[in-house]
Amino acid sequence: MLTALVILLVAIAFAARFISGGNIVLPGLIRSIIYIDLTIIWGLSLRNRIIQVQTRRYLTVISALAIIWMLLRTMKFFFIPEQSMMRPVWYLYYLPMLFIPLMAVFVAASLGKPENYRLPKGALALYIPTALMLLLVLTNDFHQLVFVFPSGKPWTDLDYSYGFGFYFVAGWEVALTLAAFAVMVRRCRVRSLKTAAPLIFMGLSIIYAALYTAGTGWLLTVFGDLTVVQCCLIGLSFESCIRCGLIQSNTGYDDLFEACTLGAQITDNNYCVKYASLLAPKLTRKIMREAEKAPVRIDKNTLVKSNAIPGGHVLWKEDITELTAVIEDLEAAGCELEEKNFVAQENYNTKRRISKLREKNRLLDLMQQKTEDQIDILYKLLARYESETDESRRRKLLAMTAVVGSYIKRCGNLVFISERGESADIEELSRCFEESFSNLELLGVACACDLPEKGTVCAKDAIRAYHIFETVIEASMESLNSVWLKAVEDEAYIALRIEVFCEAGLSHLSGIADSYCEENGDFCFTVRMKKGGEQS
Repeated sequence: MLTALVILLVAIAFAARFISGGNIVLPGLIRSIIYIDLTIIWGLSLRNRIIQVQTRRYLTVISALAIIWMLLRTMKFFFIPEQSMMRPVWYLYYLPMLFIPLMAVFVAASLGKPENYRLPKGALALYIPTALMLLLVLTNDFHQLVFVFPSGKPWTDLDYSYGFGFYFVAGWEVALTLAAFAVMVRRCRVRSLKTAAPLIFMGLSIIYAALYTAGTGWLLTVFGDLTVVQCCLIGLSFESCIRCGLIQSNTGYDDLFEACTLGAQITDNNYCVKYASLLAPKLTRKIMREAEKAPVRIDKNTLVKSNAIPGGHVLWKEDITELTAVIEDLEAAGCELEEKNFVAQENYNTKRRISKLREKNRLLDLMQQKTEDQIDILYKLLARYESETDESRRRKLLAMTAVVGSYIKRCGNLVFISERGESADIEELSRCFEESFSNLELLGVACACDLPEKGTVCAKDAIRAYHIFETVIEASMESLNSVWLKAVEDEAYIALRIEVFCEAGLSHLSGIADSYCEENGDFCFTVRMKKGGEQS
């Protein structure tokens, strides 16, 4: 569409040339305005399309020089009436004619360079001969080395010939042009037949200049406007350099996007696909909308992601094959670890149960060891109970059995306490004595106990005290009348006095306690228990 509009405007301007040939000013001005506007638009497009800073800068200068050339031409033909004033303007044509090829060389030298690239001083030295040649043209009135005018006639561009300086200047222009093209081709990464297109327009420009200089009649009739033809050919030359890739531009993204290896696509706000690469997956609008909120997995190894852009969305696929493989390996390892953990847990639970059973067996063995004598006594009492016929005697044997049984029970508790820690509450020992007393009272034995309410004693000492108490009771149980327990405290110990009154002699037990005394059937055993101790 844009190309068609440009062709139409050029056709209008071309037609206006023949209309203005009859000294009609307005068509000529319209023609100039068309060409100047087209050159301005082309220059602005260069600033948007060219990426490299230096290249963009020199191309902008070229478009500006073309506009200056057009303005000089317009001034010469439509705004300067006198021939004497036209000649300096005509000489100024060589400002763009000389510096456009020079800028083309600088454009070629800047291609493929980084953003901060600056031309070397050797290249900038080209300004010197170019400026000298411009000065040679501008001072032609003094030496006529470029344009030679016949003597005795007004000096105009309607009647002149060329001096050797003209060919020197023209040769410099051609040399710069060909050098620029050669550098562009050498720096082009991808060469093809398309790179020959700029050479065609450059060749046409050189051929046109040669024919124009030779005064070819048909050429002057049809294409006699040197400025317009050369500016058009210059524009076409650089535009073809951009299109064929000699000059890198900010265009061609459609083809680049289609050929890229990333499976991506660009949609508008309604999820209509505008651009898509060859590897882009076909997605439904439902998937596109879901991908806007979170990545969507369309198959085992492909993830679709989305991101909002001005005017639409960009969607791309992400290959997660490696990630999937890692996850599968982790899941397999997790299952294996879970199985191993299950086996290990079962082994641990089994070992724990075995340890508990062993501990229970150990404690039972320890308790049996501590109460072995009492168990034998218990069996004997039960045997006597079975053989006894006297009812009152049987009741007494049952009471004696209860006394021994209470010791077995309470001694086991003290043993368990001693396994958990080094100390036992004095209150626990008091309960042991109280239970024994409650069973002794069934035998008609008077019992009394005076122990501290609070405090702790060494667990082993508590077991020893209770064992001594039970030993004394068992030895005197047949004729026991009374039992009295009395605790006497000092800073480190509690002295437990066990006093019993019975008819049986207990002197043979004097060695089991820390001290012993007797008087008229009253026997006293003293056991020392250490205070404190570490509790569990």
